Order: sequence, then C-alpha cells, then structure tokens
Amino acid sequence: MLETREERVKLLKAGISGKMIERLYIEGNCFKIISFPPVIKLMELDIPIDENNRVRQAAIAKCA
Repeated sequence: MLETREERVKLLKAGISGKMIERLYIEGNCFKIISFPPVIKLMELDIPIDENNRVRQAAIAKCA
C-alpha cells in the first residue's frame, strides 16, 4: 500500500496531508512504532536563601 510515488501524489492532490499518508503507510504495512520516553536527569540545585527569609521562617515555626 502506498509503495509508489504516484499513489502518494494522488493522495496529496486529493487533499490528504502528508502526516495522514504516513499513518496510512505505517498501518497498511503493519509496521510497529516503538518509542522510548525521554530520559530526565534530576539535578540538585543550591538555591541561596536570604537572611530575612530565614528569620521569617523561624518566626513562623515558633508560632505553629
């Protein structure tokens, strides 16, 4: 299915998008798409805390 250029050109002229033609080709020829999730590397960040914020957090902790 959709092996020749002429078949794909006819579909394009009929108004079918290139993405849809790709899907039809994959489904019609029983291909399986295997995708791996992206690898996310966790990072540890050192975020400086200003002195006012520390005093505020300590005061909140004492009230709780």
